Amino acid sequence: MADGEELVAEDSISFGDFKDKMQIATFAAHFVEVAVHAHTGETRLRRMLSVCDAGRILNPVTARSQVLGGMVMGTGAALMEGMNVDLERGFFVNHDLAAYEVAVHADIPEQEIIFLDTADAASTPLKAKGVGELGICGVAAAIANAVYNASGVRLRDYPMTLDRMIDQLPK
Repeated sequence: MADGEELVAEDSISFGDFKDKMQIATFAAHFVEVAVHAHTGETRLRRMLSVCDAGRILNPVTARSQVLGGMVMGTGAALMEGMNVDLERGFFVNHDLAAYEVAVHADIPEQEIIFLDTADAASTPLKAKGVGELGICGVAAAIANAVYNASGVRLRDYPMTLDRMIDQLPK
């Protein structure tokens, strides 16, 4: 190539019709250990683990960060973030972030993420899948199950706040 000559490269990826015949999805399992105060029902997370099957991980650092963030969001949804509606007047009571509680650093315990090294033959040509939703989907349910295992109280609505638990705690 001579000096000053422009370098041009072109390529393409063909996905074919595999999406019409197969379901390409990511999978994750979440495990949570909690401690529930016997008298007040205060719930504290102790450990969190997510095991993810997302095909080939192209960038392990960003994939891990994506799942970590989702785990924090799932924690907030399970334990704090409630959308309160005044049913008589038809408006949101907590309509701004002033009274809206979200998970902060002190609420989040040790988090571990394991990516399974699997290759899906029917996946994209890069053999990669998205990890965006893996961290949040299932975390709240894992927390609810951990609260039940620790306290015997089965809560089916989020957020799982103290006022919803205290009258159901064992004597």
